[in-house]
Amino acid sequence: MLFSLNPQTPQCSVFALLNAEFLHFLDSSVNAEVFSETLFRTFPEMIENVEVEVPSVCWSNKPTREKFHSLWETLPTTIAERRRLSDQISQAQDVIVFFNNTQTVLPELEPASLFEACKALTTHLFTRTKDLAQAKSQSNNSIEIHYQSFVRGNNNSHLCPICGTALLSQNRVSVADEEQWRSDYDHVLCKDKYPVYSVHPGNFIPTCHICNSKAKGAKDVLRAQSGQRRTAFYPLPPAQESCEPYISVTPQLSSRSDLVTDSWETPLTSVSISYVNAPAEVLNKIEVWKEIYQVPERVEQHLKANFFTRIASDLQPTNFDDFCQQLQRRTRNTPPDYKQSEWRFWWQKVYEFLSNQNQAYLQEVWVLIDWKLRLSNDADMAGTFNYF
Repeated sequence: MLFSLNPQTPQCSVFALLNAEFLHFLDSSVNAEVFSETLFRTFPEMIENVEVEVPSVCWSNKPTREKFHSLWETLPTTIAERRRLSDQISQAQDVIVFFNNTQTVLPELEPASLFEACKALTTHLFTRTKDLAQAKSQSNNSIEIHYQSFVRGNNNSHLCPICGTALLSQNRVSVADEEQWRSDYDHVLCKDKYPVYSVHPGNFIPTCHICNSKAKGAKDVLRAQSGQRRTAFYPLPPAQESCEPYISVTPQLSSRSDLVTDSWETPLTSVSISYVNAPAEVLNKIEVWKEIYQVPERVEQHLKANFFTRIASDLQPTNFDDFCQQLQRRTRNTPPDYKQSEWRFWWQKVYEFLSNQNQAYLQEVWVLIDWKLRLSNDADMAGTFNYF
């Protein structure tokens, strides 16, 4: 987690509805003898100006009802076993505890037929049922409306809070919230391994497509590849832990001779990202963040590929003295778009590093920036460095 969220960030009510229906179904099934409408809740609805109780979308929608029926058929046969299953899931709804305490017990679904039926149901709830008009009306919400509330609750920022490198989505002018585009929603606990949380409202965070689909996929946040439990950042309120307060970026410049004989367009040999003064428990979570989302690797490649072009574009210095002054101005205050514009956070860390370097180091950087600004050709570059 790069940035923590506003503590008042709302959860999505449509997921709260579907999760509550899932829990209610398990509880109602404990003493039930047949699969029927009584296993589901009812909801008030205005029909011809009269308020009436209507069935849950989980019952009235046939494909969803069939998924619940499949789960019903795999439930334990005794009342005691059903009660134990219902209780272990309903009493494990505070998902944040799993991220901070490796001794907490996660719900287990056995046998495999129960696990697969639960997975099929909750995956359907997430992929299909949430988008039904009745699900939206019974929750008075939708994932599209929630996304807009999420953005507004976090300083109107569409920046991915996981990486700070990409936008979540883009809004269009004069388009209603319900019709706006939205970001991907990441299952923090992946639905393939933790199906009982596939529609838990505390298990979703809007993320960019790279973080969600390319980097994370079905990786397990709570377990290392060895299967051992581990702590990790919980990205939603009330948690406020993140990498942001500790990150330091250190670019390593190539030598002049290497630049002339190798590549002037990529003048950095490497970029190191460190986490200064981070407590041990936070460092452990940072390691998981790095493994899951591969942010440092993405940042290093971007900074190496764009180092002088971006600095020249951002600062537009006219000479060496102006370059040094621009760096000081740039780092005197946090830029307003620090948590709103793609890559801004990471470039600010570069400027903070440069502003603390001596004149000799900055002169090396300035020579290349000046070259970029002048758009010199290869011969000019070699002459600048006096390298033959």
